[in-house]
Amino acid sequence: MYFLQGNQKKLLTNLNPLFLTFFVLILILFKTTAEACVPSFFTGWDLLLPIVIYLGQRRAIWEGILIVLFNSHLYSLNSSAPIGLFVCYYLGFFFFARLVAYIVYAQTPISVFTLLFLVTILARFVLPLISQSFDQSIFILSWANWNLWNLILNSVLGFFIYLVLGQLDRLTLKVPPRSITLGDNIL
Repeated sequence: MYFLQGNQKKLLTNLNPLFLTFFVLILILFKTTAEACVPSFFTGWDLLLPIVIYLGQRRAIWEGILIVLFNSHLYSLNSSAPIGLFVCYYLGFFFFARLVAYIVYAQTPISVFTLLFLVTILARFVLPLISQSFDQSIFILSWANWNLWNLILNSVLGFFIYLVLGQLDRLTLKVPPRSITLGDNIL
């Protein structure tokens, strides 16, 4: 990609949110249409959570907010949840990931997996609380909420989604804002 001219690199970087949204759309379509042909234990997969954590860790705040709002609304339209439930849920986790990025910037595989696992556990408390504000009843202390397989599945698949998003950023020459600020003190 180093052979591209400056304006071509900028165009490729600006198309990154479109590629990311297209990737999310493919994942949403896969999850909603593949329930008949994949085992039932994949229904507990929260596909947007690692994407939101990635955006919170690696994007500028306004770009991340816009992408999270659009993708979570797209996810809400393909679910049976009330409109706005997933928008509030994922926007809260985006801001949480922004705050955590000042403490732990997940770069190594161990830190990424640990962050995703801890956020998955936290999500088991947050989603029932947010759903109650929308007059939905998801119980915090239920087997469906605390299924160990769902925690592991969300962490493992989230790790691979995190890796795919990292490769997408590399292909589109998208530099995380944290790398820019960390690189200023080199000289």
